[in-house]
Amino acid sequence: MFRQWQDMALFALVAECGSVTQAALKAGMAKSSLSLRISQLEQQLGLRLLNRTTRKISLTFAGERYLIHCQEMMQASERADLAIQHLRDNPSGRLRITSPAGFGATLLARLTTEFQRRFPAVSLEIAISDTLVDLVDEGFDVAFRTGKPLDSSLIGRPLGVTPRYLVASPHYLASHPVLVHPQQLQSHQCIAHRAWAEWALQRGSEDYRWLLPLTHTTDNLLYARECAMAGAGITLLPAFLVDGVDLSRPLVRVLPEWRAEPNELYLVYPSRKLNSPAMACFIEFVLQHDALAEYVTPTTPLS
Repeated sequence: MFRQWQDMALFALVAECGSVTQAALKAGMAKSSLSLRISQLEQQLGLRLLNRTTRKISLTFAGERYLIHCQEMMQASERADLAIQHLRDNPSGRLRITSPAGFGATLLARLTTEFQRRFPAVSLEIAISDTLVDLVDEGFDVAFRTGKPLDSSLIGRPLGVTPRYLVASPHYLASHPVLVHPQQLQSHQCIAHRAWAEWALQRGSEDYRWLLPLTHTTDNLLYARECAMAGAGITLLPAFLVDGVDLSRPLVRVLPEWRAEPNELYLVYPSRKLNSPAMACFIEFVLQHDALAEYVTPTTPLS
């Protein structure tokens, strides 16, 4: 069937040019090869399409009728190409995006709001969850992830690293002993995210690592932040969750001279090839957006 479609296009080209020689030049093939293809098409149809002489060709009655359908096929192909070009120039369709809760409720909200202003024909379906989902099995186009993706079949674009801070409410700190060294964390109430069960801190050449007890753990950084703001204890948060805190319930940095390991942020998607225009635009949009620059420091050049 595919070969017949090609032969129909070649026949239409011969009819347009009025010459096998000219048609062969346009098609970039040998005249003998083109003549053979037309002859094979006629044999397949069981009717002659062209009257040939040494000087010119003309269409038979069957050829005239067949040409109409060949031209309709060519026009349909052109319309399909134009539709795809329009889609490239005017991205539309649906994008399914998944993100961790902390990032999704802050930076991602800013990104998607501006993206839809620029590309109003693209509809967004956002899933905010700290549960790691399978992009392919669950039909997601793009994911934001903390840490390099373990699945080698996924494309992981590094967005950079964001600082993390130990924080607590002023009320909690006022009612507990002053902290001067991370060793004292053991005597404090701490809220740990299950993905960051060990806190790694550094001050100059001095390192301290602490595996938190399972006295208060969560899978949601927004919950951890709310607990800290309510005076439940100390927690570890990325910068974009600390800076966006409610000023009526402020958080104070704990052990500010100690630097926590930064948090790597990645943009992840299933394939680098033949992505939809909407997806390609979103990826490029995220990689260039200024909102990330406020909280994320690039680690490597983005390619």
